[in-house]
Amino acid sequence: PSVAPDSDRALNTHCPRSGKPVAADSLTTYRGVVVGFCNPHCRDNFAAHPAQCPDDRALFDRLLDERRAR
Repeated sequence: PSVAPDSDRALNTHCPRSGKPVAADSLTTYRGVVVGFCNPHCRDNFAAHPAQCPDDRALFDRLLDERRAR
């Protein structure tokens, strides 16, 4: 599910796929945290099939671990 557009709330600042900045209309949640992509297509693909996106999950998991370590 997407969330209200507010890219400042995203865990990441850049799309895990393209490296482009996160777009405000391309946010979703992962493990209860807002994460972002560069476009709605990437967001929708991840939201529908997170198990098929190991690289995306690896980045988000690393960022979550770093956040918790602070």
